[in-house]
Amino acid sequence: MPRTTVHRIVHRVTEEVVDIRHIVIYLPKMPEDLEAICRGFAGLARHRAFNKAGGAIDGCHVRIVPPGGPGRRCYVNHKLFASITLQAVCDHQGRFIDTYVGWPGSVHDARVLRHSPLYEESVYPPPGHFLLADGGYPCLQQPLPLITPYKRPIRGVAAQRFNGHHSRACSIIERAFGMMKTRFRAIFLQALEVKPTFVPL
Repeated sequence: MPRTTVHRIVHRVTEEVVDIRHIVIYLPKMPEDLEAICRGFAGLARHRAFNKAGGAIDGCHVRIVPPGGPGRRCYVNHKLFASITLQAVCDHQGRFIDTYVGWPGSVHDARVLRHSPLYEESVYPPPGHFLLADGGYPCLQQPLPLITPYKRPIRGVAAQRFNGHHSRACSIIERAFGMMKTRFRAIFLQALEVKPTFVPL
């Protein structure tokens, strides 16, 4: 099959997927949906203090063939391969409820978060709820309530217990990324040979 035909097919399929993404990836619309997520996170954490968690957030890297020129170095991440960053929020079952993609791999997760619609528009989670994140993110109250673990060295039994409960609940996002990478190996285990501006699609 000619390369130009493959190129057209990839773009056409991608456009179709982008058109339906909001049917598959969406924030909870009904109060009972949010309540189910919160109960699920309390169950994962094995502690009722997490019954207001509305999701877990993290970033992963989509491997790309870096563009030429002096800008190519900004795509090289801390694992020393070129990538685009995908930020995602998942629910207690590992279903993605929000995604944001497009920053070069060298950009820190916290900076990607600050420029994401989730942070700038502050529409989720609703008041009284929070998202769980790993230590690479800042602990925040506004504009986006974000709960992170205690930093090391951890002092005190209470902090250690909290980190244990937090880790059990927050690890669902890593499992969600793992399931995604297993299902779509052709995308995540090879470098995408497309322009970086197309990768976010």
